[in-house]
Amino acid sequence: MKNPFGFIFKIEKTTPSHISFRIFGIKLNFLNPSIKKERKKIAAYYQSFTNASDIPKATGDLRLIQNANMGFLSIFDKICEENDLKYWLDFGTLLGAIRHDGFIPWDDDIDISMPRDDYEKLIEKFKNGFENHPELSLTFENNKKSKCFIKFTHRDSNNLFIDIFPYDFYYSKINNEEKLELSVLIDKVRKTKLNKKFKTIEEIKENFKNITSKYILKGKNPNTQEGALFMGIDFPHSHTRKVMDFETIFPLQKIKFENKEFSAPNNPISVLETEFGDYTKIPKDSYPRHSNYNDITKEERELLENLAK
Repeated sequence: MKNPFGFIFKIEKTTPSHISFRIFGIKLNFLNPSIKKERKKIAAYYQSFTNASDIPKATGDLRLIQNANMGFLSIFDKICEENDLKYWLDFGTLLGAIRHDGFIPWDDDIDISMPRDDYEKLIEKFKNGFENHPELSLTFENNKKSKCFIKFTHRDSNNLFIDIFPYDFYYSKINNEEKLELSVLIDKVRKTKLNKKFKTIEEIKENFKNITSKYILKGKNPNTQEGALFMGIDFPHSHTRKVMDFETIFPLQKIKFENKEFSAPNNPISVLETEFGDYTKIPKDSYPRHSNYNDITKEERELLENLAK
């Protein structure tokens, strides 16, 4: 006999990190209490340091995953170089490069950004996979409505991925007050205009393009030579300020991340101050949140170790 109260309340599934409930048909996800407790313990440890630069590198499987993702980034960097595609380290990865000379000790993935044209070229060129790397792919992380960005992934590991975010060019240079106004407008557009669901990735991307053109660029052509750059509406970035001067990003330079150099903004400090404010502070949510440390098989461990070399 079916549970007569199943529609009202149901524990739908339990995963290593979350417990899911369904109440009156609405699904709610809650962090597993044991993991929540562990995260608080880890965060308290990192916050015990006065200076972020004094925090030691990660150890164990987290460090293995970091080193493997560094090798994964090297593969992506080579692909971009061979295909004349521009990218730069951004967000947590750029923060790690500047504040920790590599990975943030509790971080476990890679964040990069690309100009819109290069972002679309990457998608188009490798939409059928990577000829010399059949184990690699570009996958879309999306909800068919208000979020759609790409990940560089590996078929044999859930711990290897690079989040790739697009930036759009504005039609002109703008001052600091105008940058804040544009950031507010981007948030408003995301909240009020991205309310229609689509069946395909192509449809949602076209919707982003049309809304950006109409409401943010106001029908004007983007200036790719000196216009400001703003975070694409493809992703709900929580940063209050979302706009950079052209000169802050370009020309791109090389910056050290761990033991190798990768592409980075022309003025990384300005980027971090825009995104994080005082980027030297240790945040309260200083704990790993992506990787599946308890699910590493023998085969995957061998893969991670080879990439880490």
